[in-house]
Amino acid sequence: MKYFFLLTPLFLIACNMQGVKDPSISDNDSIVENTGEADSSNKPFLMVDSINGQPNEMVYNRKDGLRIEWTKKNNANPILLNDVVMVNYKARVAGGEQYDSNTELGEPVPLKTNIGMMIKGWEEGLLLLHVGDKARIMIPNALAYGEDGYIDIVPPQADIIVEIEIVSKIEPIILDEGVKVYVWKSVKKGKTPVKNQIITFDYFAYTKGKGAKLYDNSYKNAEPFSFKFQNAGVVEGLHQGFSVLKSGENAFIEIPTELAYGKKGLVDFVPSKTDIVYDVRIKSIE
Repeated sequence: MKYFFLLTPLFLIACNMQGVKDPSISDNDSIVENTGEADSSNKPFLMVDSINGQPNEMVYNRKDGLRIEWTKKNNANPILLNDVVMVNYKARVAGGEQYDSNTELGEPVPLKTNIGMMIKGWEEGLLLLHVGDKARIMIPNALAYGEDGYIDIVPPQADIIVEIEIVSKIEPIILDEGVKVYVWKSVKKGKTPVKNQIITFDYFAYTKGKGAKLYDNSYKNAEPFSFKFQNAGVVEGLHQGFSVLKSGENAFIEIPTELAYGKKGLVDFVPSKTDIVYDVRIKSIE
């Protein structure tokens, strides 16, 4: 699917996402050489599409098979849980064909951690990188699409290679009641909305934290969503988030549970006491 970031982030969503965690390097993890040959300890690792080389600071292996190979490495400005970063990337099956990239868009695209936007291995690898890094994240199938693969795009039991460049990190606008707005596409002209103006936008809606997932989007109805600003119709956190945005801008709006669905949650979609995140693309404010 071309231009999936303009349509739907299906290729990044794990089929059986069990939540995203902040990975850490244990005492048993190390930077080691991957020879591409079987390990007598039977530890899982990528069997194809690896490089040979002496152990060094540019190669990282984890016991479960996750591997990172840097071509450019920065030690400042690490990517942390909940961050939004702009990236260039290409994703392919190990030893096989590319199935996704942002190349045709001609500009970096946003990734936000801790919302179930990426397959597990991609997110955990991303959280080991820094702004300015160029690397490839080598993801064993157990941390990708597993035994089933992904429809006719990724074969069953396929390891995944993600070549990635971390272009920048988006600093959030933090509002008084805890709403955070990460503007990943900004415009110079235009005004923020006033009460009773109609805001029309496309969106993806995610839960945040344990069990994070995409739970709704406007593209399923083949038309954007509209509401009157500061006149109910949506959760309060969206009103607050849109208060600092202009027509033509794109942003992640991170909403604490108190300004979302609170203790009740949203049946079958948002658990009780769960923060939510909207990825919004504003069509018009009028």
